[in-house]
Amino acid sequence: MANETMTVNRLPALTWNWLKMNAARMEANARAVGAAPSFVQTAQLARSSAAQDWAMETGMGTDVDRFLANSPAEYLTLGENEVMDAPAVITYTYQPGTPAGDRLYLEAKAGSTMQVAVILRNEIAGEGLAALQIKIKAEAGAVVKLSMVQVLDNGFTCLSDIGTTCADSASFELTRLELGSGKLYAGAAADLIGKGSNFTARIGYLGQGEQRLDMNYVARHRGKKTTCEMDSTGVLAGKAFKLFRGSIDLLPGGSGAKGQEQENVLLLGDGVVNQTIPLILCGEEDVEGNHGATIGELDEDTLFYFESRGISAAEAENIMARAAIERLARTIEDEAAQAAILSELEEVL
Repeated sequence: MANETMTVNRLPALTWNWLKMNAARMEANARAVGAAPSFVQTAQLARSSAAQDWAMETGMGTDVDRFLANSPAEYLTLGENEVMDAPAVITYTYQPGTPAGDRLYLEAKAGSTMQVAVILRNEIAGEGLAALQIKIKAEAGAVVKLSMVQVLDNGFTCLSDIGTTCADSASFELTRLELGSGKLYAGAAADLIGKGSNFTARIGYLGQGEQRLDMNYVARHRGKKTTCEMDSTGVLAGKAFKLFRGSIDLLPGGSGAKGQEQENVLLLGDGVVNQTIPLILCGEEDVEGNHGATIGELDEDTLFYFESRGISAAEAENIMARAAIERLARTIEDEAAQAAILSELEEVL
């Protein structure tokens, strides 16, 4: 099958073309083959059919919908008012040489609390394509907690796409760690349709060597008194390149909405390239949007502190990088899921 050219991670409102930050163009070749995900715990999740409308906007855009249209899919539902006491841990293990795409659909019925942890990895080194799209429906009062960790080898190109809709008082909480793959294209979009719905995203990323990371996060505030908070923490070393787009879209009808976005980037080396686009769009009165960014290297006082205790600059950088990423991993409430993610972290830091 010939390679397909896609436009992904497009900004909701375009900026100057000469900046080359409006969207990403990429080529990929995928077949209708999946990674045969393994499930650690699914006792409370029921497999359901695809007999409903799953059309929704995702962070990476409609080209990914078409690209993965024939890929294997899992449909999981949590019943009304059910509360999961531990997350379902789903591991996708990709193989080099065979492009693979998967789809995961999660539906949380009214009043339920769903917990899912997803790991993307490979066991055999080599070059490959790993693509996963997750779509989530959170009905009224439902809470969906999704933790994701990606630890693919540098030979892999990864497409990791998320879209969600949240009804009245529903909440989507995302913790996402991007720790591998030579080329990463990732996105997430939350459509806050219902009154009082919420989107919280905690994102950690690590770029080393010549890795390229391209990310796009969008919160669309449609309902009244909706809230979002996007907090990203990243470490860039070597000749890594990173582009992060974070958009808060305060749409007409969403009065009383509040959005907050913050990014912290630690630069370890002169060869890294960091690009950040914090975007706030306002189409409604009585709304609030804030954003900020802290970007810099380790200061001389911090390095002196480590060196005075016999710790070299290289060791100090590794300690600070690990601390930044591990802090997010430890926010995951379930101990088993947290242990699995920290174990994966040991392999990259």
